[in-house]
Amino acid sequence: MKHVGRLSETEMEVMEVIWELATPVTVTQLLDIFESKDWKTSTVSTLLKRLIEKGFLTKSMSGKVNYYEAALTLSEYKKVETKTFLSRLYDGKAKKLIAALVDDAELTPNDISELRDWFNRKDGKE
Repeated sequence: MKHVGRLSETEMEVMEVIWELATPVTVTQLLDIFESKDWKTSTVSTLLKRLIEKGFLTKSMSGKVNYYEAALTLSEYKKVETKTFLSRLYDGKAKKLIAALVDDAELTPNDISELRDWFNRKDGKE
């Protein structure tokens, strides 16, 4: 898995749009999508430059227009973030995270039952 930087809240917002569109985008398109934020061209350009530097986007040019495309999928990003989170807080062990959720009553008995069924399917017991 490639190494990528951490996303700020605003960068995540932009990436979510780019992932949803699943096609190369331009600064103009993003300005239209985020019209309610009243961003300037320079603001969007700076965000896109940062996202390229962090490994989230690639840039190509057609004529005089820059196109930005996701360098990794949302699923790939979630895997990277999950591994980072587990490593940072739970010694890289998902079991410790699940135990913390159970101990803190964050999982209902129904959640636990669904997880048990899921694990059994994954393990080939069903």
